[in-house]
Amino acid sequence: MQCYRCEQDVLRIDKDLQQTKLQYQFVPLINMHTIQNTLHRYGLSASHHQAVSELLYQVSLDYKAALFQGGKRGRHYLLQLQTAIIKDARRYSPALVEEIARQVGLDLEMFLADRQSDLAREAFVADQKMANELGVTRTATAVIFDTTGPDYGVLINDFDYDTLIQLLHDGQLQVMQTAQDFIDRFNHAQPRFRIL
Repeated sequence: MQCYRCEQDVLRIDKDLQQTKLQYQFVPLINMHTIQNTLHRYGLSASHHQAVSELLYQVSLDYKAALFQGGKRGRHYLLQLQTAIIKDARRYSPALVEEIARQVGLDLEMFLADRQSDLAREAFVADQKMANELGVTRTATAVIFDTTGPDYGVLINDFDYDTLIQLLHDGQLQVMQTAQDFIDRFNHAQPRFRIL
């Protein structure tokens, strides 16, 4: 639920700041923390761990497959799927996957092939690696880089609309470290990046 709200906040910022060019990417994250949170959120016992892990993995592959047909379509697919599952309390199923793929205008045949492809799995693994390198360990985390100059970045856990707007408005990204410094410092015992 928190991811869904954060994604909605990012889309709202993109709409509200039309004069500012924003590039963003939603990255699915699966680790012990996200699996445990899902089990807890839905009142499931530890015996469901494997099933939840497999479900989250397939949802992530579905999202990656949808992204192959364009970033906007991929994000639209993800948000529609989350709406169906979270808000409408629908059960994830092949029928739901196909319904939403059609609804958002995906080429269904291509999507169904891509969601089982090595390319989708490789894209997922690349996302997990990137999240790990940036120190992202839980959902609802934003890593923001200023692309107008050197790559400066900040990691924000549990962000919301107001936090992101304030950060962008204050121009705080310009005093942060480079992307490589961000990664390097995180990988040392005493990281020196800003977490909001």
